[in-house]
Amino acid sequence: MWMPSPGLMCLGAYLEEKGHEVEIVDATTLDAPWTRLTERLSRRDFDCVGVTCQAATFHWDAVHAVRLAARTNPDIPVIGGGGHFSLNFRHLFELLPELNYVVSGEGEITFHELIEWLGQKPAAGAACPVAGAAWRDSSGAIVQNAPRPQIPDLDVLPTPGYHLIDFDNFTYYMHGMGRRAVGISTSRGCGDTCTYCSESRLWRANWRGRSGPLVVNEMEMLHERYGKSLFVFNENSFNQSRERNEAFLESLGGSNLKCDYWFQSRVKDILRDRDLIPEFKRLGLYEVMLGVESISPAALKNYSKSQSMEQIREAAALLRENGIMVMTNVMFGDLDDTEETLREIYRFASRIGDFMVMTITTPLPGTPYYAKARQDGRIEEDDYSRYDFMHPIMSNTAYNRDTILQLQKKYLKKYYTHPRIFFKMLFSPNPFIRMSYRLIMRHAWYEARQKEWVQNHYEETPEHLTVIGTQKA
Repeated sequence: MWMPSPGLMCLGAYLEEKGHEVEIVDATTLDAPWTRLTERLSRRDFDCVGVTCQAATFHWDAVHAVRLAARTNPDIPVIGGGGHFSLNFRHLFELLPELNYVVSGEGEITFHELIEWLGQKPAAGAACPVAGAAWRDSSGAIVQNAPRPQIPDLDVLPTPGYHLIDFDNFTYYMHGMGRRAVGISTSRGCGDTCTYCSESRLWRANWRGRSGPLVVNEMEMLHERYGKSLFVFNENSFNQSRERNEAFLESLGGSNLKCDYWFQSRVKDILRDRDLIPEFKRLGLYEVMLGVESISPAALKNYSKSQSMEQIREAAALLRENGIMVMTNVMFGDLDDTEETLREIYRFASRIGDFMVMTITTPLPGTPYYAKARQDGRIEEDDYSRYDFMHPIMSNTAYNRDTILQLQKKYLKKYYTHPRIFFKMLFSPNPFIRMSYRLIMRHAWYEARQKEWVQNHYEETPEHLTVIGTQKA
């Protein structure tokens, strides 16, 4: 699955509102990504080029894009942004002499002020006064300005600029869900401080969301303009605010929009809002992904994740009693994880949920978990493109990386080759269960042939560093 960057659409809309002309290029949608990107960069005069990197696994894509932009337009500034640039700007500055500035954290105001300042044609290496920016001075030293305060009310921002991307491009197809499905982002951050989570670091363990009525307005616009009626809320914690949940349900219930939707949630928010669950279901909620991660006390302590097995079981039961599918997200590979702990979480997740996602514990650069693993000498893989939660990055006290991967695959295979999976895929009365299991069978087919899914428009970079848009199915 591939969806346009919600951050870039928000940034583009904000800059347009301020009077700037903006062009967003998602090279994953182009027939020859690097070739067409070069052509787009060459065909007109830009005042600056920004490159986003949302996750460590796209590190080399971003590195090459910066180099390409600088080579194609050597006289204009190249600016990095997004989570990976924000949390690892020093490393990226050291790697990329072509990189001029980094927008750290929330981008709208910082990027706008930065391009306004650049429009004054400051001398090369001049001191950048913009809060939230990092830059390289005339001596080559890396300077980080004071962080910018977060925007307290996201309602002041315009609706994301969906018009700035080729929204009908077939690349933006959510497999198994059909053309009516779309990813939508309505909040930023999370109130928790899980050590492995880059989002917690990026948003300073603070949750903010657009108001319920504005969320529904955006959904209605997407339905009317693009025919979307299945919404995947691709944010860490859609329902963290009880007040917003109530306003969202009231607005959705008062609208004419008939839709289905899915979101991620903390266990404690489901339990807090148990009285709202029937109304969520009535208005289209068909699945919730619960961040279970582990039931091992040692792993939960290392993750700084505060929840009990009993709370997880209760939240899952509450959802399923109301006809809402439960996706359990678990991780394997923490310091003291063994096959026994994996077997326990497998049995637990199999009993409480409909759909299990099993990832490998990944120390994302810029997080406390990464810092501790690096300090302890556990990091064995420095190619950030492998930091995709499907490739082991470190050994643990019991196993090497190969064994960790073998165990993960063993239990995924065990789960998704169970006869009940095939039965439900074909005969479940719940169309969303049939849809979800068909999607998993697609992944299993690639796994069975020991193949990785590669986007149709595969094109190696000239330096053979990486490709645009390759990821696991």
